[in-house]
Amino acid sequence: MERRTTENDALLDALKAGKEEAYRQVFFEHFEALTYFANKYLEDWDAARDIVQEVFSQLFEKRQNLDITTSLKSYLYRSVANRSLNTIKSNKTHALHHDMIKDSSDQHVEEKGIELNELEVQIHSIIDTLPAQCAHIFRLSRFEHKTNAEIAQELGISKRTVETQISNALKVLRKSLRIIILQFFLQFFS
Repeated sequence: MERRTTENDALLDALKAGKEEAYRQVFFEHFEALTYFANKYLEDWDAARDIVQEVFSQLFEKRQNLDITTSLKSYLYRSVANRSLNTIKSNKTHALHHDMIKDSSDQHVEEKGIELNELEVQIHSIIDTLPAQCAHIFRLSRFEHKTNAEIAQELGISKRTVETQISNALKVLRKSLRIIILQFFLQFFS
């Protein structure tokens, strides 16, 4: 650890007095070396520069209250090391929180996906309860995306019959799904 010298004391006194020339001298003398030092911790040149700039900003802002018992150089290196370690700790905490939120979100999406799959299964079982022709026409319309005219032509029935069968299927689905959706929401908000 470096000891204070008369030259060091004079520089500190000039810094405390707010002399820009003293601040510039310290900045240009130490900025590059401190940046390399911070980068050893952070492995990120931009973050290292930011840390060093923050240390110099704090040095200037708190210049009147500086109480440095070692050399200025030691003080600067210790300040950069502490800020670098705090940044690493903060980044790890943010990453941990991000992972926790992502895991929670993924689990929520997975749970909602399971619930949607269950709802889809229930829809298919309701369709299975429809009369055979009605269920067949509804599947052609909704799952195979055929138009009413195409269904009518394929089955040899009128377009109006297709429309009626789809309408009947939708009425049954709406009625059954109201109950299922109500149960779903009651379960979701309980």
